[in-house]
Amino acid sequence: MAKKYTWKITEPNENAEPIEHTVTLTCSFISGKALINIDGDEYDISVKPFSLRGTSQVFRLGEEAAVIEFPKKGEPRVLVEGELIPSA
Repeated sequence: MAKKYTWKITEPNENAEPIEHTVTLTCSFISGKALINIDGDEYDISVKPFSLRGTSQVFRLGEEAAVIEFPKKGEPRVLVEGELIPSA
């Protein structure tokens, strides 16, 4: 069964108002299926069944580097510039 996770991430902007990004993950640890949606752009980061846990995926979030981690135990998490972002 697939679960859906959402993160709201604010990127500081020196010249204007901060930029808010939305990251949504729909994944199933059993099937290995994982779809990540970053500000409306969808990416399929699926792997073999039962092999999603213990992996990570790096992506750009505006001007910042971000990582989505799939720990061996627990829920997926997003880190932006090394800072853990709580899911919404």
